Order: sequence, then structure tokens, then C-alpha cells
Amino acid sequence: MTTDTLDTTDTIAAHYFDGRGARSHPARLDVRPGTLRIATATFERDVALDTVRLAEPFAAAPAMLRLADGACCEIPPCPGRQALLAAIGYRKSRVERWQDHWPAALAALVTLAALLAFLYFRGVPFLADRIAAALPARVETSLGGTALAALEAQGLLKPSRLSIERIVEVQSLLPLALPDRPRRQAHVLVRDSSLGANALTLPDGTIVVTDALVKMVMKDGELDDEGRQALLGVLGHEVGHLEHRHTTRALAGSSLTAALSATLFGDFSTVAAGVPALLTRMQYSREMELDADDYAVGVLRRNRVSPLALVDALEKLKEAHPEGDKLPRWMRTTFSYLATHPDTDERIARIEHAAEDE
Repeated sequence: MTTDTLDTTDTIAAHYFDGRGARSHPARLDVRPGTLRIATATFERDVALDTVRLAEPFAAAPAMLRLADGACCEIPPCPGRQALLAAIGYRKSRVERWQDHWPAALAALVTLAALLAFLYFRGVPFLADRIAAALPARVETSLGGTALAALEAQGLLKPSRLSIERIVEVQSLLPLALPDRPRRQAHVLVRDSSLGANALTLPDGTIVVTDALVKMVMKDGELDDEGRQALLGVLGHEVGHLEHRHTTRALAGSSLTAALSATLFGDFSTVAAGVPALLTRMQYSREMELDADDYAVGVLRRNRVSPLALVDALEKLKEAHPEGDKLPRWMRTTFSYLATHPDTDERIARIEHAAEDE
């Protein structure tokens, strides 16, 4: 017997499954003119070769022959297996031959990586913008209400520990950050949160400011002019996200990315996690974040406040979230070009440059 010709006097060991139970029957396979004889300890049967189908083969795995009645034969790797497959008419497809040729396989891998990168960096943002633009206001209202309720139910947002007077003082800054004709009604909620010093914009116009953020800009327990100006810069930034529908667009992008991952890897857990989970770990794109900074600078200038008030807030936020500074400088510099979220130092330098132009 040669590697590609099966002598009809030779048999091949296999495992036979009758398709009605999980029990395996040791069998011998014998190719005869036009037929495949399957012999076990209790029976023999002949099957027409042209009715035998091979499941997708793998070089080091057992080959699975499927019969027309639902039965199958599992053939472990053995010297005569390839000849048997040739006898039933199996020939490698063009894709399989391509997989066996490593330069072609490498080229296919590079092409796939390039396609996925294009989809992530170009396709997803493009589709997300189109989806967000098509969503009616009532959908954003529903998204925001659902997200807020879920964040509160999960304990991420709790009633503020600040005084009523302090909360009202923070909320009174919002009208100064809004345009003459807001895209939608906005309001500020001050909440105690495990998210630390932070602000969060929901699609329905809710801007959440955490207690820690307010305390961060206070001095000696008071909110002075400098602290109010810093908070105005932060609120201007969040209003910028709201006016440009950044949150809705970012949520759409996160959902599309999760759906793409689920399509490729068969795991919809990220999609099923829902809007609240996406909101807590979502990052705005580089363009969105810088657009919101520009909007905040415009708000400060309109109120005759230096853009450096926003720099002050960013400096304090950087001190409050020092995790990124634990990386070596060369890694922070390198990753800043790859990350969608712009580096805080880059944002500060950009705003300082805008302040110098005044």
C-alpha cells in the first residue's frame, strides 16, 4: 500500500457510531469497488462510497466520515487514512491548500488584521455617528433614565453627602455653561460615588458630578471663586459632550465594537452587560474629548474666565487619578498615540496654548 493508494485487501481501524446513541463500536473499514465495508464484532454493512461525506479535517485530529443515515466513523491518524479519504473522493479545497502554504496563511492573517483594524478605527465610528444621528430624542431620554436607574441600583451612585447649599451652588453654574438654545434640556445631579472625582454625561441631558469632584476644587471646606471657575470648566466640558451627542455616539460605538467581537468570537456577554456597564468604562474618542475641551474653553471665555480654570481642574483630576503615572514615561508617550483617549498632559498643553492666544 502506498501513501495515496489503498489496497482493497487492507483494512483501517476506526470507531463506529450508529447515530442513535453515544456508544462507540470498534470497527474495521475496508474499501471495495464502489463501496465501503464497515465491520464490527456484531455486524457488517456496505455503504456506497459516493454517499460518504468527510467533516472538515484537521491534520492531527481524527477524521469523521458521515453516513447518509446519520451514522459516522471516526478514523484516528494512521498510515492508510489519507488513501481512504482519496478513495471516497476527498480532495483538499483551495482554502485548505492555502492554509498548508505558510506564506499564504501569513498573508491572510495580515489581511484579516488590517481589515479588523479598519473596521475598528474607521467603520465603527462611521456607523456609530450615523446611528446616533438617526436616534430620536425619546430614545436618548430612555437610555439616560435607564442608565441612571441602573447606576443607582448597582450602588455606583448614592445620595450626596454634601450640604443642600453646596449642591445648589454647583447646580447654579449650569446655566452659565449652556448655549442660548440648548440641543436638549440639561440638569446637574450631585452624587456620592465610588467612581471618585468624576463627571458623567448621560444621553438624556443628565450631568452627574460626584462629591469627590466638588471637594477636589474646594479650599478649606469652601467653594471659592477659583473653585467655581474650575467647576464651570468641567461643566462646560460635559455640556460640550451633550451638545455634540458624544455620549450617544460613544455608546453606539461601544455596542458596535461589542457586537463585532461577539460575531467574531461568539460571546455576547459584553453586549448583554448593558448601557450602565458601558458607561462606567467607556472612553470618548480623541476627537470627542478635544471637541469638548474646545467647547469648555468657549464657555469660560463667554463668562470672562481664563481657560486656565479648566487646566486647574485637569491638574487636580490628574492628581486624583494617578494610575496612569505608574507607567514608565516612554510607555505613556507611546500609548498616547495609540489610545483613543487623549493624554491629560496633551489636553493641558493644548488649553494653555489657547489661553496664550487671548
